[in-house]
Amino acid sequence: MIDTNDKKILQRIQTNLPLTSRPFQSLAEELDMDEDFVIERIKFFLEKGYIRRLAPIVNTQKIGRTATLAALGVPEERLDEVSEIINAYPEVSHNYLRKGKGVDLPYNMWFTMSAVNQKELEAQFKEIEDKTGLSVFSFPTIKKFKIGVKFKIY
Repeated sequence: MIDTNDKKILQRIQTNLPLTSRPFQSLAEELDMDEDFVIERIKFFLEKGYIRRLAPIVNTQKIGRTATLAALGVPEERLDEVSEIINAYPEVSHNYLRKGKGVDLPYNMWFTMSAVNQKELEAQFKEIEDKTGLSVFSFPTIKKFKIGVKFKIY
């Protein structure tokens, strides 16, 4: 179970960790908590899977890379196998299964992938196609409607 202090930590770490030499100390001071306590709770959250990781969100376009949303139509019996293949690429940031309620979606496995350039991205897709025998469909960004995702924990 998580308590009120845990909720405060979880709420706060969703955005802008302090850029200091001791960010968890700064965070602890802001939350009126002990630094060691904050660190231990974050370790606990990671171990239990309450949070997946603490990491920056990199704007791939701003650093000169390209990225896209991609999808495959994966037979149910091959989901684990194909997922392992896709997840082996460090350029994949998200990989998830989608099912439409009452709709038969032709693509059920979706992932985001980045690369140095479009040619490299296409080479990665070709490699995935060769390994899986399935076609990769790319859905490049036409226009971004950026939102700040922050979940209410309280």
